[in-house]
Amino acid sequence: MKKTEFKKYNEVCYEDVCDNGLKIFVWHKPSFKTTACLFGTPFGSFGIKQQDNENNFYEFEKGIAHFLEHKLFESDRGDVLSEFSELGANVNAFTSYNETVYYFNTCNENIDVPLNLLLDFVQDLNISDESVEKEKGIIIQELMMYMQNPDSRIYFETFKSMYHTYPLKDDIGGDEASVSKITKNDLENCYNLNYHPSNMIIVVATDKNPEYVIKLIKENQNNKKFTKINKINTIYDREPSNVLSEYKLITMDINETKCCVGIKLTPYEENKYERIKKDWMLNLSLEAYFSSLNKMYQTWIDDKKITAYFSFEADLGNGHSYLLFNDNCDNPEEFKKFVLSELENFKNYYINDETLKMLKNKNLGQLIRTLNKPENMIVSYFRNYFYGISIFESIDILKDLTSQECYTFINSLGFSNNCLTVIKNVENE
Repeated sequence: MKKTEFKKYNEVCYEDVCDNGLKIFVWHKPSFKTTACLFGTPFGSFGIKQQDNENNFYEFEKGIAHFLEHKLFESDRGDVLSEFSELGANVNAFTSYNETVYYFNTCNENIDVPLNLLLDFVQDLNISDESVEKEKGIIIQELMMYMQNPDSRIYFETFKSMYHTYPLKDDIGGDEASVSKITKNDLENCYNLNYHPSNMIIVVATDKNPEYVIKLIKENQNNKKFTKINKINTIYDREPSNVLSEYKLITMDINETKCCVGIKLTPYEENKYERIKKDWMLNLSLEAYFSSLNKMYQTWIDDKKITAYFSFEADLGNGHSYLLFNDNCDNPEEFKKFVLSELENFKNYYINDETLKMLKNKNLGQLIRTLNKPENMIVSYFRNYFYGISIFESIDILKDLTSQECYTFINSLGFSNNCLTVIKNVENE
């Protein structure tokens, strides 16, 4: 067992590894009365094409990671959700682009039973052809519900316009066609590849004795047998630099027209520290320019360039980089012209030291507050672990950013690869 202290933040992490390769991380929080535990795999909706270290290739249907999340909550022993509830524990799960996680939190002193239950139900896929077919209808209904939500729909459709092959273009849950094709055999093969203990980690934030928690987990794993597998990597098809479609119009039963301008940026494939740094520089600069911190913001509203619904987001991810600008407006083409015009001004924007300091402090506070919420802390640590950079390293990167660095990076960006997605009322067409 390895103990790591982060004295500056008064945090201590204990780590160990089981014989089967499962990695254990226990954050000791002696002043807390809540235990939060996460058991997860770095397998999400992006992992539909995979290759192991012996060059064996595997391809799955879109949405299979989300499908597996649904099926794992089924158990011969009964309703897993009810079992956790009876133990005084809240359990949940989610699937994202790069991960599927299962977690619980409890204020009970005895964590032995819920901890073992979490490990046991995630490590026991027991399905039938009949149950798989039944689940398809449930998942398809869930997907249709999201497609009827205009706020969700405009994001989905914008990504579909931006990307040719990159899996960001596909919904995390897949679509009706892909879900309908998934079989029991597909789920079992995918599960065996991606839910092997050596591919997963368990993260616990607790006031309990870390050695005792690690002992519990190891005892649970020692009673199970797993066939050794090769290391799995997700592979991606080549993604062109241009957007797939520059304009898309969708009609729905809505009161106000919604629009989204998507900007496809060049992915940054340098080391993870540089990518995190650039992500911070972009997001801080955007917040300084496209918010009320900019004295022109009120003028934009007064001149009806934007409305109170205006929003933006940016992500410099591993393999994808983009900007999104959303608003409710009657003239989407004018909104796009406004966004692209202001982005050119944004390229020459120099964020002043005072504004940068304020935004850095705001985000530093949010990061540090994460350490005081066990359920947020375990998710953050899980993601950072597989990303290869800790929350403390991210804090240090943010602290050291300068206005000149932000300016130099923003000035280097190009916004020519863009698209416009519009959702209008059916009657307006």
